Amino acid sequence: MQSTFEAIKPHLIGHEGGFSNRPRREDPGGATKYGITIGTLRDWRGGPVTVADVRNLTKDEAFRIYKAQYWDAVRGDRLPAGLDYVVFDFAVNSGPGRAVQHLQRLLQVTVDGIVGVQTLGALQGRALPDLIKRYSAARLAYLKGLKNWRYNKNGWRRRVGEVQALGLDLYRAGRTRTDPLEAAKAVPLPKPAGGKAPASETSAVAAWTSPQGVAQGLGALSGLGAVLSGGGPVQWAFALSLVMAVAVGGYLLLQRERAE
Repeated sequence: MQSTFEAIKPHLIGHEGGFSNRPRREDPGGATKYGITIGTLRDWRGGPVTVADVRNLTKDEAFRIYKAQYWDAVRGDRLPAGLDYVVFDFAVNSGPGRAVQHLQRLLQVTVDGIVGVQTLGALQGRALPDLIKRYSAARLAYLKGLKNWRYNKNGWRRRVGEVQALGLDLYRAGRTRTDPLEAAKAVPLPKPAGGKAPASETSAVAAWTSPQGVAQGLGALSGLGAVLSGGGPVQWAFALSLVMAVAVGGYLLLQRERAE
């Protein structure tokens, strides 16, 4: 079974896009590729990097940065399915500390930007769908307060909405497969109410092969043989009545089997 981090890779790259180097008033991060800014790459490599280095960044290195700098930073493996993704994506977009602080405010625990025992404990028993929605709303409110909101509002609003929807899919599925959007389909269908068996188990064949059905059938055959051995119109009339009685009895047996 894939971890959430492995499953969301294609969606993360889709949100972040390829190389860009927009004016600072639109994107203070400067040269960026796959969501990794030139500053993040410099810190990761521990030395000077150029715009060309950012342009040549590979997906493999980008994912290693995501894992170490963002997923592990928010302790994604310890967060519940669905919530792990929305917190992680906020971290990629706005920093791990800020992403965790917004979660802690909603949980009403100490706001220190660190996912520890207190934060994890506060998640126990929480209604996660509601928490995911409230967290997404808080994230959007934060983004709206940024100076460069007007340059990015359409993309950011769409991203937050898509991340929320995907987070809810992950929560409903409870586990991830190749694509978290497909994961929701993995949830088992509920059993019939009241413990009723499927229709295939209450067919006419099943009813007649039950102990009661077998006994009823053998009794009917025995009686029918005894009546027909006498011959004559009266015996034939009795035989016809017996066959009709067996048919009615079989129908009632089948209905009772289906009702149980």
